[in-house]
Amino acid sequence: MTRVLVLRAREDALRTSDKLRAMGFTPVISPVLEIVATGGAIPPGDYDAVLASSAKGVEFAGEDAQAFKALPFHAVGAKTAKAAEVRGWRPEIVAGNAEAILPLLLARYPAPAHFLYLAGRDRQPTLEAGLRAGGQVITPVNIYQAQAATALTEEARAALAAGEIEVALHYSRRSVEIFLSLVETAGLAPHLASATHVALSDDVAIPLEANGLKIRRAQMPDEAHVLEALKMR
Repeated sequence: MTRVLVLRAREDALRTSDKLRAMGFTPVISPVLEIVATGGAIPPGDYDAVLASSAKGVEFAGEDAQAFKALPFHAVGAKTAKAAEVRGWRPEIVAGNAEAILPLLLARYPAPAHFLYLAGRDRQPTLEAGLRAGGQVITPVNIYQAQAATALTEEARAALAAGEIEVALHYSRRSVEIFLSLVETAGLAPHLASATHVALSDDVAIPLEANGLKIRRAQMPDEAHVLEALKMR
């Protein structure tokens, strides 16, 4: 069976691996990131709404987030919205990416509205920059961060060295950059050329392209389309 390299944080990688097995693939897990809480506190403020662009922003939020459960909640991604529902919020505006949610937020809230953003430390600036350009106020709170792994797993190193990895799945630009660094350190970079690298988005694909690797992009930036792209190999 086709061996697929899964580089997500461990909990996400395990869920993805279950889906891959159901599709007839053999997953090889090697998390290049570990997601941890920062302990960041939410500053007092007269907020009009709460935003999150990742389920982790909700899942790792501290007890101080309870004080804002009555505010409108808006989410990037269905997974983020689901995590918010589980924790007592009622998501209202939900869109697939920052570019899609921005015009909806700007249309609903006359400027200057004040948004509380439950965010990761490493993130794209699209949402914040777009809201500020529209005259809005946004207070980002670093709720979680992704720590880089120091090495690939033994299973992943062995599979790459043997040329057994046919596909690698990539979900963030930072994880790609860490992966490429770990592969280089392990002396395995030449073995990447034979694999197909499935990227969540154009941004994720940039460092893969820079290394001349074979890329297939997901049609939409979510896991369902990443796996669909895998089937189209």
